[in-house]
Amino acid sequence: MIPVPLDPLDSAFITLESPLAPLHIAAILELDHPEGGAVDPITTFEEVKELVASRLHEVPKLTKRILRVPFDLAWPVWVDDPDFDIDEHVLRRSCPSPGSEIELDALVGRIMATELPPDRPLWELSVVEGLADGRTALILKLHHALADGVSGAAIFAGLFDISQEVRPPTPKSGSATPPPLPSPLELLGRTAGELLRRPHALLDALTTGIEQAGAAVERVLRPPISGVEPAVSLFSAARISLNGTPSHARRFTRLHLDLADVKDVAKRHGATVTDFVMCTVGGALRRLLEARGELLQRDLVAFMPVNVRKKGAEGELGNHISAVLVELHALELDQLDRLAAISDASRARKHGDPQSSKLLMGLAAAVGPTLASVAGQTLYDLELFDELPPIANVTVSSVPGPPIPLWMAGRHVATAAPLGPLMAGIALNITVLGYGGLLEYGVLACAKKLPDLTELKDLLEDEATGLLKSDV
Repeated sequence: MIPVPLDPLDSAFITLESPLAPLHIAAILELDHPEGGAVDPITTFEEVKELVASRLHEVPKLTKRILRVPFDLAWPVWVDDPDFDIDEHVLRRSCPSPGSEIELDALVGRIMATELPPDRPLWELSVVEGLADGRTALILKLHHALADGVSGAAIFAGLFDISQEVRPPTPKSGSATPPPLPSPLELLGRTAGELLRRPHALLDALTTGIEQAGAAVERVLRPPISGVEPAVSLFSAARISLNGTPSHARRFTRLHLDLADVKDVAKRHGATVTDFVMCTVGGALRRLLEARGELLQRDLVAFMPVNVRKKGAEGELGNHISAVLVELHALELDQLDRLAAISDASRARKHGDPQSSKLLMGLAAAVGPTLASVAGQTLYDLELFDELPPIANVTVSSVPGPPIPLWMAGRHVATAAPLGPLMAGIALNITVLGYGGLLEYGVLACAKKLPDLTELKDLLEDEATGLLKSDV
């Protein structure tokens, strides 16, 4: 197979990754007991592994590796993995005693802190036993280069069933053995041929990227809104203790809300579920910072990924996202006034420049792999995130969950919580997903910046409770 280059935005998640910022997404799922009571953990693990192995051919990229061209002179490439081994990807783990949500969340944090090994396809599924109630948990971990939140959910949904009955896998189209991996010299040789045809290609890539990056970033994160002057500009966010160079360690926690109640409150106030989430995050972070003695002089800003897929393309792998900067109106103490301000700004953005929807992908193409690699490494090695103005204070993302119940190896998926990565000097990611009648907040943080997430979780819950009890 001829190596196939990754798209620019997918490539950026490879070239910008560092040990301090592993760029993968994940989900934690808890499975109910099968009918008839508990099953031996070894049996559960083997059944899950066998089911996943039988369906891998339905998602071919799960058996492909990503290889980087030496010196990042060109985009990374996809190749079939001739040494693919399911035992390297479906792993058996045990939750420490007593196996409560606290211990499981701590395990998730440790798993999220480690990079996926680059010498194999970039995903893993941990089958976790030892939970206090006898349930089994699944921790699905997928590199951001393969998928964003929308396509990641669709990919893993393909490994599940929509009823307790396990469907047979689709027939395989072929069983040819993949060829050996191309060597670094072979990859460099392909790139060298292009450079010889265009001797100034590398210099052009660097200079063009530098020239275009500033303007492209500004357009990505400050899309023009028809008739409305954007209140958020690049680097206008307040610098707070949640910004800066992250540590290696991660903390994770979850919050569960009744999805129907959230939708009802949001609708009564002319808002969306995402507006509701933003309102709770703004209030909780202001109170957290006040408890630390940090009094805000400027508003908090969230970096919000936006899905730009065409309808019907949700299952396509890769990243089809843009991003906007969103004011959290954290200085507004009244919850309903804050929700109204967030909702008004959200509606205004929908009338913005339609060309801005693909600007994040355009930015990745403009910068190129060489400049992205050098810039990313420099930012982390020199700890420049501690010196540069922050782009945002928190990442907040909303991922649509499956609209129907899912099953894995005959076991019902009872709960599903999402996780997004920490990036660009932002020590907190809050991703929400609706499933099974619940709105799940997945909160991932740098352990150095937020060593104990209990306080933030309590504040988020208190803010949500206040909104849920509000009257029009």
